Amino acid sequence: MRWQTVTNKQGFTLIGLTVSILMATIVMLTMGAVLVDGQRGWNLMYNRVYGGVVTDGYVARKTFDAVVRKSSIKRELLSDGMVEVYYYNDPETSTKLDRYARFYAADEKLLVDYGVLDAGGNPQEATSTVTLAHNVEAASFVVSGACVQMTLSLDNGSESLTVMSSPVRHNE
Repeated sequence: MRWQTVTNKQGFTLIGLTVSILMATIVMLTMGAVLVDGQRGWNLMYNRVYGGVVTDGYVARKTFDAVVRKSSIKRELLSDGMVEVYYYNDPETSTKLDRYARFYAADEKLLVDYGVLDAGGNPQEATSTVTLAHNVEAASFVVSGACVQMTLSLDNGSESLTVMSSPVRHNE
């Protein structure tokens, strides 16, 4: 009796199937690790850009710049950890300085008091107080000519940020 060898067998061998499943598993695990790492990196960067310290620093700098730029170069009050700038309520119609803004740090916050000046140009009690930033570690102010500089250090325990602003006063 003669045996014939069949050479056209169709189907998968057990070894071939095992190897292909193993390769697919490795590719899927690698892709999963890349996706998880990408998501972790995205969350980290999002929190850095829109986190409390960065947002507080941005708001404090923009508000400080806006108020100081409209203040007068004629007068300011600088004391330890506080600066007070004076401005016109309406630069078109006001003939004398009639408002003030006082920037200072207290209880780990950067605060600004807004108020009115009396007829003698003395500050009255603040009409409103606004919190510009939380987690304030230190705040310092320097007046040099028409420039008022603020150096603000923020730290929430996981992130720290130093904000510097040097706006120039424009009004007479």
